Amino acid sequence: MIIGIGNDTESISRVGDIAERKVNFINTILTETERKQAAKRKGKHYNEFIAGRFSAKEAFSKATGYGIGEQVHWHDIEILNATNGRPIMRVKNFVYKTHVAITHSGDRVNTVVIIERLTILERLSLKFFPKRGVL
Repeated sequence: MIIGIGNDTESISRVGDIAERKVNFINTILTETERKQAAKRKGKHYNEFIAGRFSAKEAFSKATGYGIGEQVHWHDIEILNATNGRPIMRVKNFVYKTHVAITHSGDRVNTVVIIERLTILERLSLKFFPKRGVL
């Protein structure tokens, strides 16, 4: 059962400009693992990566209604890539499935996050394997 949907669109160049001007922006927004992934990218792909992660975290905050700050912080949300490149969102202490799609077109990045309630079997699995599926 879907319990939340969030969408966010950002200007890649604007996020890139902020990253250049504000020294702590990257450290604030991205986890250490995400920063390592970003460092492997060059030119426009670097800015696309940062804007995509920023946008995905914003979309998550909209899907939950929490916003960023009091209940969820930037580093509580991590978006890594599966071996096929598909983004996978993990959230600390969050026992729901999250689905994320990140797309780039021109100077825009658009993300969608869907939050889904776990099935009974998935909840039982978390009870017996509490670290599975969360950071």
